[in-house]
Amino acid sequence: MTWDGDPNFEFVISGRSDSDYAKDPIRRRSVSGYSTFLCGAPVTMHCRMQGFVTLSVTEAESAAATQCAQDMLFNMRVLESMGLKVKKPMILEVDNKGAIDLANNWNVTGRTRHASVRQNFLRELKEAGIIHLVWIPTDENSADLFTKNLAGPLFQKHMAVYCGVDAYMATNSQREGVRGED
Repeated sequence: MTWDGDPNFEFVISGRSDSDYAKDPIRRRSVSGYSTFLCGAPVTMHCRMQGFVTLSVTEAESAAATQCAQDMLFNMRVLESMGLKVKKPMILEVDNKGAIDLANNWNVTGRTRHASVRQNFLRELKEAGIIHLVWIPTDENSADLFTKNLAGPLFQKHMAVYCGVDAYMATNSQREGVRGED
């Protein structure tokens, strides 16, 4: 989809987030990784150690989703400050069903009470129709690239999301086939 200057055009902002739980072996902090897209093109990519210790995988994923949602809001506000329209709800893809369930459900139990502030932020965005969280399979989540080492084929698949693919980017098996013909 290409913008032709039409004032009624709605820009599509989306995001993908991921975390690697307790990655730091000493402080036990998790890594957050996320990316935002404008009409399918990557706009921001972010990877960093979380500034706090999370108590579960679900909480670490929720923290990464919250950081991504904040970046999506920033992108939305920049476009809207220029008088442009943004399609809502924006879609945030997360590969942890627990984080999505917490964001979609106001019921907080004793096991998830510690994560309630971030969850309330995501819930309020959802209820306002600004962001909608959806589950994405881990193998399809390109934000994995920012949180962990990936095997070659999965790395190549996710790199194509951010760098594109051209005739000069051959896979290892293609390169080995070319060498074997020499």
